[in-house]
Amino acid sequence: MGKTKELFDRSVVFIKHESDLTKEMVVTFKDLLHKQLGGKKDPTEEEIAEALEQLKDLGKITALIPLIALPGSVITIPLLIKLGKKYNIEILPNANKQKQSRD
Repeated sequence: MGKTKELFDRSVVFIKHESDLTKEMVVTFKDLLHKQLGGKKDPTEEEIAEALEQLKDLGKITALIPLIALPGSVITIPLLIKLGKKYNIEILPNANKQKQSRD
């Protein structure tokens, strides 16, 4: 039971982090659109690059949600990650990869 709770807690932290990054992405795209419409604040190149990366991550998260809901996802998702690595396809969002490199 402890391992399940740990996995759940890590998932909650991960979802919160992705939510924060998505909010930042929305602000950056809003600023970019505002600039296109004659606004004053220009988003930096770094902010635009981070927003685009987060947009890619949203696609990955959206694809993973149905898999998480299915029975057997504890087995299926790690197998998909391993298969993705074999073909050089990143399955997990970048925030998860960055967290793993810090651990």
